[in-house]
Amino acid sequence: MVNPQLMHYLETTIIPQYKQFDTSHSPEHVYQVLENSIEIAAPLSVDLDIVSTVAVFHDLGLLKGRKNHERASRSMVESDAFLADYFTKEQRKIIGEAVEDHRASLSYEPRSIYGKIISEADRDLDFYRILERTIYFAIEKKSLSDPDNLCQEAFEYIQQKYGPHHHLTFWLGYSKNIAGLAEIHEMLTDPIKFNSAFSDCYEQRMKKPTS
Repeated sequence: MVNPQLMHYLETTIIPQYKQFDTSHSPEHVYQVLENSIEIAAPLSVDLDIVSTVAVFHDLGLLKGRKNHERASRSMVESDAFLADYFTKEQRKIIGEAVEDHRASLSYEPRSIYGKIISEADRDLDFYRILERTIYFAIEKKSLSDPDNLCQEAFEYIQQKYGPHHHLTFWLGYSKNIAGLAEIHEMLTDPIKFNSAFSDCYEQRMKKPTS
């Protein structure tokens, strides 16, 4: 169980900052990564306070820009006064390293079990969530609006990142990611299913009010 005092801090001080980011990195995304992290950690002998803190801080460095945001996230962990009071120096080092190691494109093995947990959790290989986040990102960051162009963009991105020739490494063999990747491959090989899923996600996006 996560300490209530820590969880209160994360939910009232850190997670609200994600409202400043694009929809694909919103508080909703953080809560999903947190949920995934707790689920992955359940059978492991790990500290859930550390697991939760890593999950909540992993993308906070986007406040400093997208490039090298994982390093900025680590710096924010290291400079956070609440964390300095709550965790030991060694624990904060572990949290910082795990946050820095979360990216799927990492060229080395995460330095701790916590880095492997966040790496698996952040991938969140659910086809529909990936499709939705890809559409949001293309609209908000690439200024695409034509549905046909958006569908092509989504297909090409998902094909490149998650298709049969992907370079993903499953550090912990999270069953939901393995099953999710199989579903992604199935959708990529069936244009009718993919286009139908895109249409559903796009229509839902258009129904949401713009800020």
